Amino acid sequence: MLSPYINAEIINIYLQQFSREIAEDVHEVLILDQEDFHKSGILHVPENITIIPLPPYSPELNPVENL
Repeated sequence: MLSPYINAEIINIYLQQFSREIAEDVHEVLILDQEDFHKSGILHVPENITIIPLPPYSPELNPVENL
């Protein structure tokens, strides 16, 4: 999915599309950083997806920080 920007609305669209691609007998786990829109109260996470946030300061766990 490509988008010129990212916010909670775009994340919701992504989660819905991703959820439809998951096999019925599978549960996916996404590890996300703590960007505000990842923690938004308007984020609608489908039942077959669990979001686990990275700790607040964990550059060693964030691949972008290892560049």
